[in-house]
Amino acid sequence: KNISYQCAGRGLSGSDLTQCQQMLSRVPSGLVSLNKGLSTLQFQSLSTNGAGGLMGGTQDNGTYEFGGSAIVWPQIMYGDGGQSGYNAANPTVRFNSFFGQNHDANFQNGDPTKWVIISGKIASSPEGSNFYAPIIADPNPAAAGTIFEGSESIWRTQDWGGSQAYLETSCPEFTTSGSNPLCGDFVRIGPAGATSLTAAALGTRAGGFVAAVERAATDTVTLWAATTTGRVFISKNADATAGAVTFTRLDLLAVNDPGRFVSSITIDPTNANHAWLSYSGYNFNTPAQPGHVFSVTYDAIGGTATWVNIDGGTGPLGDLPVTDLVRDTVTGDLYAATDFGVLKLEFNTTTWVSAGPGMPMVEVAGLTIDSLSRKLYAATHGRGAWTLPLP
Repeated sequence: KNISYQCAGRGLSGSDLTQCQQMLSRVPSGLVSLNKGLSTLQFQSLSTNGAGGLMGGTQDNGTYEFGGSAIVWPQIMYGDGGQSGYNAANPTVRFNSFFGQNHDANFQNGDPTKWVIISGKIASSPEGSNFYAPIIADPNPAAAGTIFEGSESIWRTQDWGGSQAYLETSCPEFTTSGSNPLCGDFVRIGPAGATSLTAAALGTRAGGFVAAVERAATDTVTLWAATTTGRVFISKNADATAGAVTFTRLDLLAVNDPGRFVSSITIDPTNANHAWLSYSGYNFNTPAQPGHVFSVTYDAIGGTATWVNIDGGTGPLGDLPVTDLVRDTVTGDLYAATDFGVLKLEFNTTTWVSAGPGMPMVEVAGLTIDSLSRKLYAATHGRGAWTLPLP
């Protein structure tokens, strides 16, 4: 009826009136959601400031911040959201990532208009990286300005990318090229001319990119790193002058470590020479070195390293690739992200079980624990973000 009034009001009649009515009947008057509120964002990771703050990057849809509502998350940055992180001493200072080697800093509590480019030197270098390059903020407040990024080398800034005043004036995200080498002060760490952890000069398992980089909150000198081909490194002076930093390759010191993609590293807070590593891929590809979750211990005095397989290859974990691994420092429980949800290995047990009820069977790209609020956060590929209260 409304359509007839609209067309007649234009003085149309006959075939013109009929044609007008037919055209207007095809114009949609509204949109109706068919997913009934189902969240379909593809989160790549979630980061927490330890005090209830939470943000995460989503594929093609930007970086979002959790403000207490499970329904509305403010978008604080556009683009392809990857990793993110908070300054350990000041949670109003943070970083986000796009794809590749493109990373921004924000010194003003995530104000969407105040993001600045800090990775110009990395993006303009000859090095490549994973689509989502690993990047972490140092968790120790004594080194709160430090960020480590993995491309082919490990890159480091010790002042959150540089001068806030300069970056906000000269490197705003919205008007600056991401590969402007004047934006950011990241430098490669390691011996001059030989910083690449993927170089053929280091022997077997060459190529690929840095896949994981990690620090412990209780240690300001130790850094662990690994590559997509299964190389694993430890540095015991990662806070030294860039050219003085040295790495020891640990995978050469073991016989049962899989030569596959290392998806994550979580360091023992009581012993920085001990960490848990997760691996992607299937045992079929490395039949002589099966496993997806390992406890790895480095003996700096004896110059040895041991890999202990703790996934068992049976039960719910079986031969599932693990995409991320975190450890609850309160209980000692391990949580593994897989393509079919989250699994848990309780402290002093040998059987992996479902982490909890209610989780959809979906790929989980990243896990984060907020020890203060006692929550485990899961970033899923297509079903948004989920949380599990911890005991």
